[in-house]
Amino acid sequence: MSKRINLTALLLLLATTFCHARTLTLEEADTIIIILVFIVILLIVLGGVSLYYNRIVSRRNEQLLRILNALDDYRVIMGHREQSFDEQEEAIVKKQPKPKVAKVVQLDEEHAFFVKMDARVNKEMPFTNPDFDQQSLVEFMEVDLDTFCKLVPRYKDPERTLEYINSLRAEYAAKILMEHPDYSMDDIASMCGFTNTASFNSVFRFAFGITPTNYLNGVRQMFKKKAT
Repeated sequence: MSKRINLTALLLLLATTFCHARTLTLEEADTIIIILVFIVILLIVLGGVSLYYNRIVSRRNEQLLRILNALDDYRVIMGHREQSFDEQEEAIVKKQPKPKVAKVVQLDEEHAFFVKMDARVNKEMPFTNPDFDQQSLVEFMEVDLDTFCKLVPRYKDPERTLEYINSLRAEYAAKILMEHPDYSMDDIASMCGFTNTASFNSVFRFAFGITPTNYLNGVRQMFKKKAT
C-alpha cells in the first residue's frame, strides 16, 4: 500500500514539473488532472482489493495451521489402530500438560475433543457421504449442537464446519491420488464425498494450492524418478 502512495506522489510531482515546464491551456491542464485523479482512484481500489485478498489468504492459512497442528497429535495416536477410542482419548489426555488455571482447563478440554473428533472422523470417514454437514458431525460425535459449539467454538458457523469437512475430503483425495493414480477425477470426487468434479477441484486447490491434476502429474513424475 505504501508503494502505491509513493507512486502516486511521484506521478503528481512529475505532472507538476511537466505543467511548469510547458505552457498548457486550461483544457489540457484539466485533462491531466482528471487522468491523475483516475490513476489515484485506481491505485486506491487496487490497494483495497489487495488488502481484502490478503485477509482471506491469512484466514485460510490460520485455519489450515490449526488443523495441521491438531493432526500431529491424532496421527501419533492413530498409529496404534488397535486401540479403542477410549484408549486413544486416555493417551491424548496423558500427553497434555497438567492445567494450572480454569482457562487452561477449558482449552485442554476443547483441544482433547477436537483431537478425538478428528481421529474418529478420519478413521471412519463419514465425510464420504456428500450430505455430511455440521449437524451430521454433531450427531456423529453423539453430542448436542450447543455442546459441540462450546467444545469447538471455531466451528459454530456451519460454513466453517463445512470448510473443515472439505479439508478432510481433500486430504483423503490426495491419499487416493497417491495410491491410485489411475482413478478418474470423477470417481475420486465421488469417493471423497464431493457432489461434482468442479467442487472437488475448487476445494482441493483451496487446501493445497494446486489442482488435483497438477498434483497427480507431480505424483507420476515422482514415481518415474524412483523407477529410473
